[in-house]
Amino acid sequence: MSGGRVVAQARGLVAGGQGAHPPLADTEVLLPLRTTGSGVPLFCVHPLSGLGWCYAGLLPYLGRRPVYCLQARRPPARDLPAMVAGHLASIRAVQPDGPYQLMGWSAGGSIAHAVACGLQREGADVGFLALLDSFPSTGEHPPPADPARDRLDLARTLASDLGARHHPGGPEDEAASVLRRLARDSGLSERLLSELVETALATRAAVRRALPGTFRGDVLHLEAARESRGTLTPHAWARHIDGRLDVRRVDCRHVDMMRPGPLSVIGPVLAAELAGRNAGAAG
Repeated sequence: MSGGRVVAQARGLVAGGQGAHPPLADTEVLLPLRTTGSGVPLFCVHPLSGLGWCYAGLLPYLGRRPVYCLQARRPPARDLPAMVAGHLASIRAVQPDGPYQLMGWSAGGSIAHAVACGLQREGADVGFLALLDSFPSTGEHPPPADPARDRLDLARTLASDLGARHHPGGPEDEAASVLRRLARDSGLSERLLSELVETALATRAAVRRALPGTFRGDVLHLEAARESRGTLTPHAWARHIDGRLDVRRVDCRHVDMMRPGPLSVIGPVLAAELAGRNAGAAG
């Protein structure tokens, strides 16, 4: 699927859940995917791309539940505590009181965990936390040996997140050329895409420099089973969770988790878990 089709499909799902809204609203810090319906809202935290559009594919699986995306600020927050403070304000503006429900894919999982810890520090009840192929930071983030290559890798990650056609590129490829192709494929401006790469660089640094706190409650982790990570496993979260860690494996690569095939597995799992947590809370 081309980047243009992915962007159009995501915007169509957003419009279908939320109603007409200005195009620039798609990049605001709080992106409503569905504001009507019933049940406790689900807040989805952006991956490195800074955008929450990838979560629009979950809507068909979540019944009538309201769903919101927390997107990255541009310019980005200076560190993870500042990022969390901004997201807490956005969440409280929609839902003043708990219980709160959070999830995040990739870097978004680490941010969602930090947001959940922040809510608990404020005395709020967090009833659901799901981490999608996310792993805790060690607090270390050495500067990249090759900043240009680093920026190129993140430009390619952004292209993958937006579902752009694969271009092999070459050893002399640069981030600017990847973004030009992505702008052509997606219909987004090069300026916006360049801002998103800079936001991704800052977000990754902020997440990696911050040691996770301890979340008091159960956590669902969905692991991309087609990745080889050596000794790194989802169980690394155990030391940052005071509760049960439920790990499920999804037969896909990390970069494909928000694509239709994996979502057909992930969506029902999330829906069932959310229904179970909500039923338990009601009882």
